[in-house]
Amino acid sequence: METELKLLLAPQELRRLRRDPRIRAMQQGRASTRRVRSTYYDTPDRALLRAGLALRLRADGGRWVQTLKTEGHATAGLHLREEWEWPLPGEALDFGLLATTPESKLFRSQRLRTALQPVFVTEFMRTRLRLGFGDGSLAELCLDSGEIRAGRRASAISEAEIELLAGSPVRLFELALELTERLPLRLGHASKAERGYALARGLPTRPVKASQPVLDAEGSVAAAFSIIVHGCMAQVQANETGFLLGRDPEYLHQVRVGLRRLRACFSLFRTVLPQAAFAQVTGWLREQNHALGTARDWDVFVHEMLRALRSQRADEVEVAAFERRCVRVGRAHLRAARDAVACGAWQRLWLELGRLLADGSWQRSQAELALPLGGFAASLMQQRAAGLGKRGKHVQALDAAGRHRLRIAAKKLRYAAEFFATLFPKRRVRPYVQSLAAMQTVLGGLNDAATLLRLLPEALAGARAPDARVAGMIQGWSAASTHLQLDALTRAWDHWQRQKPFWKPAHAIAAKE
Repeated sequence: METELKLLLAPQELRRLRRDPRIRAMQQGRASTRRVRSTYYDTPDRALLRAGLALRLRADGGRWVQTLKTEGHATAGLHLREEWEWPLPGEALDFGLLATTPESKLFRSQRLRTALQPVFVTEFMRTRLRLGFGDGSLAELCLDSGEIRAGRRASAISEAEIELLAGSPVRLFELALELTERLPLRLGHASKAERGYALARGLPTRPVKASQPVLDAEGSVAAAFSIIVHGCMAQVQANETGFLLGRDPEYLHQVRVGLRRLRACFSLFRTVLPQAAFAQVTGWLREQNHALGTARDWDVFVHEMLRALRSQRADEVEVAAFERRCVRVGRAHLRAARDAVACGAWQRLWLELGRLLADGSWQRSQAELALPLGGFAASLMQQRAAGLGKRGKHVQALDAAGRHRLRIAAKKLRYAAEFFATLFPKRRVRPYVQSLAAMQTVLGGLNDAATLLRLLPEALAGARAPDARVAGMIQGWSAASTHLQLDALTRAWDHWQRQKPFWKPAHAIAAKE
């Protein structure tokens, strides 16, 4: 099992890392530097990629090495995957060695063997250093600088990998946390193989939505919490680079969704978690969510609301001037959000959360964390559903603040339903989640209408007198939108109330009916 932490640094920072006092103090023996060239193989229809495998032939100095790796998973920069590695006498794949792995059935296919061909190449200079920790843990630090090539396309490599050789992965996080105090590094979430395949496809990257956690009803509450948190972290980090590059506003939305889901997870398990252990992390999450939330609100305000108004009032100078000023304000908030994601505090948040999960001492702090998940999940779902029912008891009479609280309660219940979905029959879960999603859509539209009014003072700050007319249009639009959607909210609420609680046994539901 390969366990390594991947850090991304600019080439000049990679050299600084090599000379860092902490690294020098931990170094055992002499460093070595060699050119490493790896060729990755697959079939034209990407049979290995679809199987979650990466097969490479590497020239490392004067040695040839064949390696097979599984897809594994990566969160907080920590990559965990199975790996088989063999020295070879020359530059040729040895299928007999592949037959000794659990993936042997795949490689017995003569058709697959014949179809294998080079897909992409990585070539870089690698400096290796052996590191020793105070508790006896050992690691190898590899500093890689070079490129990935697929046909005429190329992508730079400038990264550090800290691979655990013996001991606890917690030491890797602790070292990286210390290094963030002195170096502008980012966590690496994609392996060289993942980057190479993406380069070979030549397709643009797309925002990544949340994945469904696979849970076991007989597994522990602590294990479920860890799985859900890792999934939320993976969603945030998969969209981080796209957001920083500004390729698509959807990246910002998906980063925010990941943060919200993560905060919802902490809220869901708060009665059994040791609050002191996670207090710093949850505080940081709240701060980061606020920074990104403001940017997202302005993004919706400018790119959806104002553009729609502009299309209806294209001939009015005041509307165009107001829109231009709002675009400037929105861009300022977007820059602030990107600065927050690019700063060291953002990296420390994920490293600290990764360290806590890897340490695992929190799992032994409360007996409830060792209980089977099934009963715990059903109890939580019942509590959340009751809370939502209480919030919407007089849904027609709710004001904007009440509808906001209802929206938050519906969102938390939906996240809980999605987290625990694999514990229950899909045919019972799906209609319930769909009804919550429909309610959220209406509540989201009502929230957007309220957000228009909340952002308006900042949009009008320093404005000339004619903007008052534009402000009146927006206020009228907000009121009209709210009025139109209130009836839809009542219908969505009634539809949700008719849904059967999927977390209750079928016989209990029948008895109640």
